[in-house]
Amino acid sequence: MTDILFAFFVTLSAYCFYQFLIGKYKLSPLMLMLSVWCLAVGIPRLNLSKLEKPWSVEFWLLISVSLVSFIAGFFIADRFFSKHQFWKNISWLNRNDVVIGRLRILIYLLFFVSLIALYLFYVRAGNFPLLAQDPDVFRFVADEQVPGLINYTAQLARIFIPLSFFIMFWEGFNFKKHADLITLCLIGTTALILFASRTQIFFIDLWVMALYLFIRRPNLKQSVRFYPFFLIVSFLVLSAVPLIRHYKSYGSSSYLAGITQIDTSHYNPIQKFLVPIYVGVSFNMQALLHAQTYYQTHPIQHGKVSLDPFTNLFGKAIPALNKFKSHFDLGDIFYSWWNTGTYLFPFVQDFGTSAFFFIPGIIAAILTSLWHYWKTTPNNYLSLNLYAYAGFFIVMTIYLSFTVRAEMYLDLFFLFISYFFVSKKLESA
Repeated sequence: MTDILFAFFVTLSAYCFYQFLIGKYKLSPLMLMLSVWCLAVGIPRLNLSKLEKPWSVEFWLLISVSLVSFIAGFFIADRFFSKHQFWKNISWLNRNDVVIGRLRILIYLLFFVSLIALYLFYVRAGNFPLLAQDPDVFRFVADEQVPGLINYTAQLARIFIPLSFFIMFWEGFNFKKHADLITLCLIGTTALILFASRTQIFFIDLWVMALYLFIRRPNLKQSVRFYPFFLIVSFLVLSAVPLIRHYKSYGSSSYLAGITQIDTSHYNPIQKFLVPIYVGVSFNMQALLHAQTYYQTHPIQHGKVSLDPFTNLFGKAIPALNKFKSHFDLGDIFYSWWNTGTYLFPFVQDFGTSAFFFIPGIIAAILTSLWHYWKTTPNNYLSLNLYAYAGFFIVMTIYLSFTVRAEMYLDLFFLFISYFFVSKKLESA
């Protein structure tokens, strides 16, 4: 029965993705979200770990409610923004000419800033996570030793790599013409891998794939040449980075299977390679299940978790904000080595079970507004990058709680600021 359910939801996911590519609601957040969450529901049906709690009827209903809420939020917002395209009345949101020379300058600036930050990170931390003897321990130690701003700027490749591909896709790729950007991307990718974080590389991968889809509008022949390469990169990153990290930290690449109590003795190499992907999806759903159960009997945070990115960033400068910081112990909710639980997790902490009813609808409305903004201004630097970023956000909703990570807000702030530098003002009639 479990195999049948797995096959059903994976097939449904593939159908929704097909609809995302060519259906009535082409390239909409609705079909991408449904595709991703069908996987999130289907993959745990394999029940590979002894630690996984069976989904209760209540949890099944709440997941269903969250998807219905997202669907409702999409259709309501779709109808509203089809009639009320407010951005058309805001001149600075409608700049269409991208000054490639300025964008190239910006990419080089980000590259050199990242080099300086990488040096500062190394001086303060003494090493990089992937090169450390124990990467898992070193990552947490480095976070304490290195200020957040240096950490963020050291990983600016997460920004300048997609923007480099923006130029390549905008102009049409030419190896000779774009050799400098290719070199920067290779250096930036290497630098990010040193942080032993698969999320950062996958972030770039998804942003680039979305930009290619939105800018180049590839046909089937072009897609077959482009997407398989990036999909292979995705799987390699999602699997290889944790395998290397765990091997260096624990002397075994099967560490993840061990702590999750997954019997891999009869697995072939490919199955073992896919274990981190299974754990990343299934155990994040487990974390959400644990949180939903936990906050039925414990006090909720009343919005403080959602404010954490801002209270953490500005708490030292404005001490009065510290009273709004959240207080909870993840070890009381689930195993201490779990640290993500889908995009809904922090909202369940803040609002309890009610989060399943209204948060997806709000998220859907925001994403739908970005979809309409991009559809009506398809040659706009800001709309292209914002909706590509939204694509990343949607895919990662089953993996982590990106809304409580300060880098999301820093990324978006940067995109808005850079927009004014790389695009021209509309000339008055």
